[in-house]
Amino acid sequence: MKRREQLAALMAFLIGAPLVALFAGAFMDGEIRRSETVFRAVLGNERFDALMAGEGGFPHYLGSNRLAPDFELTDRHGQPWRLADHRGKVVVLNFWSITCPPCLEELPSLEHLGHLAQLWGDVEVVAVSADEGWSAVTSVVPEDTRLTHVFDPNREVISGQFGTRLFPETWIIDREGVVRLRYDGALDWGNPIVVELVEAYR
Repeated sequence: MKRREQLAALMAFLIGAPLVALFAGAFMDGEIRRSETVFRAVLGNERFDALMAGEGGFPHYLGSNRLAPDFELTDRHGQPWRLADHRGKVVVLNFWSITCPPCLEELPSLEHLGHLAQLWGDVEVVAVSADEGWSAVTSVVPEDTRLTHVFDPNREVISGQFGTRLFPETWIIDREGVVRLRYDGALDWGNPIVVELVEAYR
């Protein structure tokens, strides 16, 4: 009787173990696909697959081992703003200019993201303008703007440190100062899928 029980247990193991492994594999695959969904929705399947295969370049960047260059610029109040001072927060850097129509089109959605960032408390949305200063952009920026506005008219940071040539371009930098995503071009930053993407780094 004992031998029969041992054989039954062995058979159950031989049949059950592959099923458990299959289920676990399917669960893991599902989790990976779920975590990829937001990136595929924003970047597109083809470019996402290319980035995952290690193909850099334009458009976009996706990674986890590139430290953002530190910089200091002047904000709209004439005060210095330094990236390194904001470690511990997710920083969304948006490079733009008042002469760039797509930049102006996405500005309201950036304001929406800035509002959410204020509610979260651990995300800061920073508009880095290539224009001369606050007086040059006040005509297009709301009086109650929720963005941090800094200025780089000589493009020493925008082009010199980040290599940006075309506007708009947005970089998401995590709490440790690592560049996680660069998005080239305008985007609806108020879209729930895009908001979820930013939240993924919180």
